[in-house]
Amino acid sequence: MDNQNNNLPEKSSNSFPNDFIKKFDNFFTNEPHRGILDSIDAFFQQAASPFMSYFPVDLYETESEWVVKAEIPGVNKDNIHIEPLGDRLKISVIDDQQTEENHDVNNFYRRERRFQRAERIIALPYSIYKQKTRARYQNGILEIRGPKYPKPNNTLEIE
Repeated sequence: MDNQNNNLPEKSSNSFPNDFIKKFDNFFTNEPHRGILDSIDAFFQQAASPFMSYFPVDLYETESEWVVKAEIPGVNKDNIHIEPLGDRLKISVIDDQQTEENHDVNNFYRRERRFQRAERIIALPYSIYKQKTRARYQNGILEIRGPKYPKPNNTLEIE
């Protein structure tokens, strides 16, 4: 029996996972594969840029009104659109920028265009009365305030 076991490779309980992890790390940290890792890092850093495809929103109430605060730093207020939808509030941010550069001495021309869009729909516990709802954008914070009006009962009776 012992002679048969001598022909088998020696088993180590920890060698496979550790070797595999080391080889995997080396693959992504050595050239030329380093470019792949840099591309992945750049992608996630773009997602963390000041203009996000998702922006955080807080909703709270005072005694007489509801308040929505959205963090949208680095955006021109003309690019923010607010649309009341019954008891929901739709906040859209569209950032469309174009950069153009021309250098005659070095015979150089560059043109870039960036388009980013983010949107949130916030469900409110009250109906939105558009004429009495106010919005203000200051220091990257959008604040929308409206009076508390109960939601109408929009259900149909069954005959």
